[in-house]
Parts: sequence; C-alpha cells; structure tokens
Amino acid sequence: MAPGDYSNYAPLLLGDGLTVDRLRRDDYRAFIHSASIEPGVRLLVARRRARPDWPLIDTKFNPNTGEERGEAAYGVVYGWFLGRGIEALAGHLPVLDRLAGLKPDERRRAREDFGEMSANTVEAIAAAREVNGGRIPFRMNRDFAAIGPHGEMLKLALALRSDTDLFCGKGLIAAGGQVNVSRGLTLLLECAKELEANRFVSEPSAEPDGRIEQGSRMLMHGAAGTLFGVTKDAALRRRMLGICAAFLNFTLDHHYDSASADFSEWFDASTGDRGPHLDPGHANELAGLGLGAVACMEAFDVAGYAATIERGRRELPRLLARSTALGWNARYEGLHKAVDPFTGRVINEDMPWWNLPETMRAIVRALAVCGDEAVRATLLGQFARCHNAYFAHYLNRGLMLFPFQTRSGGTGRVVDRVPAVPEGDPLYHSNLSFLEMLEEIDLL
Repeated sequence: MAPGDYSNYAPLLLGDGLTVDRLRRDDYRAFIHSASIEPGVRLLVARRRARPDWPLIDTKFNPNTGEERGEAAYGVVYGWFLGRGIEALAGHLPVLDRLAGLKPDERRRAREDFGEMSANTVEAIAAAREVNGGRIPFRMNRDFAAIGPHGEMLKLALALRSDTDLFCGKGLIAAGGQVNVSRGLTLLLECAKELEANRFVSEPSAEPDGRIEQGSRMLMHGAAGTLFGVTKDAALRRRMLGICAAFLNFTLDHHYDSASADFSEWFDASTGDRGPHLDPGHANELAGLGLGAVACMEAFDVAGYAATIERGRRELPRLLARSTALGWNARYEGLHKAVDPFTGRVINEDMPWWNLPETMRAIVRALAVCGDEAVRATLLGQFARCHNAYFAHYLNRGLMLFPFQTRSGGTGRVVDRVPAVPEGDPLYHSNLSFLEMLEEIDLL
C-alpha cells in the first residue's frame, strides 16, 4: 500500500477486561501512530504542498465527503483554529522522529511545513489583535477584520473577551519563546479577568446571555500543562495555577453535584440553578484538562494546592465515568452531543468525533489518580468502548483516515452536519489528545 493509501485500513479493537498493561504494549502505541498521528501528518503536509500560497493549516474540506470547500473558503480565517492549530503543530513536532511509518523525507517535510505554519499563525494572531483593538474574532476575512457568517463586516465589543481570545492565548504559549509566552499569558490573564466577572462571551454571540457555561474555564486548565512545557519561571507557573485552582473549584461548586456525580454544562447566573444540559464531550474534556492542571499543581507545590488536588483527584474521575455513562449510545457506539443529566433523555442525538479522543485522554489521566477500584474498572471498560467506536466507525479511509465529523445517534450513519465551523479540525481534538494520551500511558 502506498503511504497515502488507507483503503485496506483495519482497526485494532480492544476486548473485554482491558488492563493498563495492554495499553502499555508497543503494538498499541504503534497502532495509534499508524491510524491517527502519521496519516494526520501526511494530510497536513500534502495540503500544504498543494497550496503553498495559503500560509496557515489547510483543513478547508468537508471531513465527511472529502469535498473541497472552494475558493470562497480561503477568504475566511477562523480565529479558533489559529490557536488550536499552533497547539496541534507544537504537539507533533517533538514526536516526528518516533513515527516509524514516516519515511525520512516525510519527516523532513513535516518539520519544515509545521514550523512555517506555526510561525505564520503566530503572525496572524498578532495581526488580528492589531486590526481588532486587542481582540481576535471568531471569523475574519483575509485582512483579519471581523465578519459574520455571510461575510458582512462586524464590530466587536472591545471590552469583552471570548473563547477565540483564550484559544489564541494558549496557542501563543505553545509556540514557545519568551515573547510569545508573555503575549499569550497576557491574553489569558485578560480572559481570566472577564471570566471572573462573568462577562465572558461564547462565540459567535456578541453579549453574555445570563447563563454561566463551564467550557471557557475548562479551556484555561489546558494552558497549565502547555505553560509548564515551555517555561520554568516559577512566578508565571504560580500565576497560572492560581487561576486553574480557582476555576476548577468554581466549576465543581456550581456545575457539579458530588452526591450523584451529575454535571451540567451551564447554570443560571441569577438563580444558581444547574441547567438540564450535559455535553458529555465538554464534561469529559474538563475532567482531562482539569486532571492535567492538578498534576501540574502536584509537581509545583503539593502543600499550596492540597485541597484542590485532593478534590480534583476524588471528583473528576467520578464525573468522567458518570458523564460517559449518561452520554453513551450502546447501539451505535458513540457519545451523544447532549443529554439531560437529571433524566438521561437525549437532547441532541448527534455523535461528534471529537468527544471520543477527549474522553480517552481523560480516562488515562483519571486512571493515574483514581483510588476507587469500581470507578477504575468502569473507566477501563469505557476506554475500550470509546477506542473501538472511534477507530472502527469514525476514520475516513478515503481521506487519509481523517475522522468523519458527525454520526447520527439514531442510525449510526455519517451525517453531514457542521459542529462549529465548516472545515476540518487542525488535528487538535484527535491527534493532540492521542499524543498526550500516549505520554500519560507511559506514566501509569
């Protein structure tokens, strides 16, 4: 089979009674590399070489059909993907030499292209902030001016911050270097200030809507490990961990019920009531990123963060197991987009691709700290089910195993519904989750 030909792809399936030792085996790591990391690298390099005039990661295609989005798509830049793209590229660069399936020339090209795309994206973030008074829009034209879904010009509320600003702050930190880290941390601190005041907005809406969602605070946890990977500055680390500890406790106080382990995506700002809405993927992403931040707290100052460390190690594995159980579609193997945590009723039957890798990374992190054997057994079984579902049903053999975006929970079939933006993810949810998952497996 040619390097880019995956027509004969066959998934490695995990059986009942999964153990940590099984995940540590070389054949498991080799499978993740060959089924996700290596084809992802090939795809990005191929698209870069096919269109060298496009300076950023090129995922302007339909992951379900492989159809190109067309010339008009290159007139749009998504701010989310600037930050996500840098994080994904930074995660791939250190492991290129470990990918046995890549030829030396493929590694060389990937190193060149990924480095160039990362540098270009850093410049794009700086340009976007300059054009938009310090903010970074969800959707921009090629001149980095904010636009709406139909290309209409928008005026941003400059006093506010959003998930796009947060993603780009994380991306700048991932890029490394004193200047990038300083700029990225400054942007994250601006976001934290808005979050603390409950003025933060969820893109692409323009104003707060009275609901406090957990996703933005959750994303901040991912910045802790990124920061620890690029700087040893104790003051910077302490500042980030202080934010993470406060946000994790806030989320567990307001979105979570420790008695039932039920979790809600939002609560009402005026009443404090938790909403009847669980996004299993977001809840599980919180568990994974939160446990990553807790690990940074343990490495940095166990005594200083003792209460948060103990709470995170106790509650996040339980939250993860409960959320996965509530969201799981046993018939068609996948996690629903949304369910009611109080009744289990399915609110949105779509089963997106991204929640499975996020759940697998979170489970591995939970296994490292969970002392409850019943919860551990549940998590291992859930890991096997998520692994099997993703690698058996979500990889597009005709598109270098790039994952289908969405499957129907009612039929199991791929459905052409756009989750957040109408182009493919820049290897952020899938490959980056798997790369970090493999690192965590080594520590189990």
